[in-house]
Amino acid sequence: MVVGTAVDRMMLDAVEHYGAGRAREADALCGDILKAHPDHIAALHLSAVIAFVTDRAAEGAVLLNRVFRLDPQHGPAFATLGDALVVKGERDGAVEAFRRGVTLRPQDAGLHVKLGVALCDASRFDEAEAAFRRAIALDGGMIRARFNLAVALAGQDRLVEAEAAYREVIARDPVYRGVWLNLGNALFDQKRFDAAVTAYRRGLDAEPDHAGLHCALGAALYRQDRLEDAIRCFRRTIKLDPDNDAAPRLLALVLHEAGHREEAVRLYRQVSARDPSDHVILSNLGACLFELGQHDEAIGCCELALAVKPDYAPAHTNLGIVFEAQNQVEAAVAAHRRAVAIDPDYAKGHANLAVALRNAGEIDEAIAVSRRAIALDPEQPLAHYNHAHFLLMNGEFEAGFEEYQWRRKCKKLVDGDPVFSEPEWQGEPLAGRTLLLFAEYGLGDVLNFVRYVPMVIARGGGRVVLQVQPAVATLIRAMLPDIAVLARGETLPPFDLQLPLMSLPRIFRTTVDTIPASVPYLHADPVKLARWRRALEAVTALKVGVVWAGNPRHKGDSQRSLQAEAVLPQLIVPGVQLYSLQKEPRREDDPVLRRLGGAVVDLAPALGDFADTAAAVSALDLVIAVDTAVAHVAGALGRPVWMLCPYALDWRWLRDREDTPWYPTMRLFRQHKPQAWDRVLERMSAELARVAAGERDLLLPPAARG
Repeated sequence: MVVGTAVDRMMLDAVEHYGAGRAREADALCGDILKAHPDHIAALHLSAVIAFVTDRAAEGAVLLNRVFRLDPQHGPAFATLGDALVVKGERDGAVEAFRRGVTLRPQDAGLHVKLGVALCDASRFDEAEAAFRRAIALDGGMIRARFNLAVALAGQDRLVEAEAAYREVIARDPVYRGVWLNLGNALFDQKRFDAAVTAYRRGLDAEPDHAGLHCALGAALYRQDRLEDAIRCFRRTIKLDPDNDAAPRLLALVLHEAGHREEAVRLYRQVSARDPSDHVILSNLGACLFELGQHDEAIGCCELALAVKPDYAPAHTNLGIVFEAQNQVEAAVAAHRRAVAIDPDYAKGHANLAVALRNAGEIDEAIAVSRRAIALDPEQPLAHYNHAHFLLMNGEFEAGFEEYQWRRKCKKLVDGDPVFSEPEWQGEPLAGRTLLLFAEYGLGDVLNFVRYVPMVIARGGGRVVLQVQPAVATLIRAMLPDIAVLARGETLPPFDLQLPLMSLPRIFRTTVDTIPASVPYLHADPVKLARWRRALEAVTALKVGVVWAGNPRHKGDSQRSLQAEAVLPQLIVPGVQLYSLQKEPRREDDPVLRRLGGAVVDLAPALGDFADTAAAVSALDLVIAVDTAVAHVAGALGRPVWMLCPYALDWRWLRDREDTPWYPTMRLFRQHKPQAWDRVLERMSAELARVAAGERDLLLPPAARG
């Protein structure tokens, strides 16, 4: 029989072995003690602990039960029971076990920490906070308690306090495991992304292969719009932790937003294959396929997402966007309505519904819905930009041009446009400074808004430089001979202030009634014009230039552009000679032009830049065009121009008018419903026949007729 002092010595040796990681030796010693003394509580408890940590949970439970039968108030045994229940996922049971333990051992700081962690696991963060504060009061040097206090504060969304608690941990131990990651997360949740990035990078200094830190850093960089840096972080995360489920999803999302659509599709498919029930990935895959022009597949993915989760509002929104691109206006509106019915607080859903309503001609409802979208998410640039269009279309110019400023924050809209760091001009005196005005977007926009430049020059007090696209530079130089007009790509002189051309209406507080509409403000080169007039002087018929399609890359091209087959035969009437001004006819137009022969003379081969186009237009009697830059050229030249307006028209053509305050010599021929061009072309053909028969006043809108 083992005597008392020997038992005590064996027990001390067992504890020493266990503390040194030699569980087998410790277990053997406990077994020897229990053979001689089956009710030795310390040996029973340590044997139970060893059983639990060596995956012999059933044996551990039997041993613990023996401890409790011998000593129902054994505090350390309740701690061990709590640990075992945590492993089993029985959170409430673990909390109660630890709570019994701290009742029996109220001065045990470690037990208070265990209780707090169990309470955190059960999302009972306020109770956890109390437990950690008690532990700190008992042992102020216990860093683990301070770290977990920060966790409990973050769980209550007391992020500033959590940040301070994490920084207290760092002050005591700058390399405490997890502290930089958690501090970064607290900063991230405060939307302090620069500080979060710094925290994550500090953590990576200590643990360069920490996959979680790389993933969190990628998320913070993404929120800073540093997409390529974020992509690198997510790739690193996947390399370090191939089983990480979050990183491939995040990488796919950022690749998608960064425009790497083909790779995003591949990764979306991989993620979806791993989890076919992930409705978010299916919906996003649909959106990405849509952007690649694969509309049918996009619809299929969105429908799969809705089969998994019928009330997933973004999938309905994505369906609506595809339907809009297919000119299924009613289906698009219906899909967007379903999205906001499912989630009335879904800001993007309301914003897209507003666009669909505008395309359906429901402008008043579009404005109301758009206001709701902005109220739900006041910092969404694209929603503000679209809202500006609705206001401007409604003639609310001052409010509309103010909202229009948000376009500069829309990444997709400014992509490819010049970006300058100099301050924006707000209309104040130049006082000897140089102002750079620059073109944005399409050629039609610069031709439309260049009318404001003389108003800027008239204010005097400084120098004005204008940067425009190369295709219009020569034409605009003739309009503004006293300032430097530079094509993009040419070296800019030093300048102090800058402003995009399309912000000038806001600077001059333009209303519908104060649009600077004196035409012509552009003029054809006299030599080129004389050459065109000589070339056409033998033609006695009404000379009509035609443009039936715009840039196919324009996002609204399917609504505004037509095929030659739909337009040209309708315009062939007695007494009219048609001239094609279409610079880049589409493949399907070539056989039509060949079949029509001399009825349509192709001028495109003789048109270099827009200075050539302006000269040709000035030699014609009329230009008929869809909403393209050529229509703006004709209007700015003060030439008669008839424009084919789609139902979902550009804001500058306002509502329900057959004329436009921007161009006094322009007539608007509007669709009465989406994609309904037949009635427009029939009416235009009839009007053209009347003009050819001698009613020349019909070339112009009523207000401009003599």
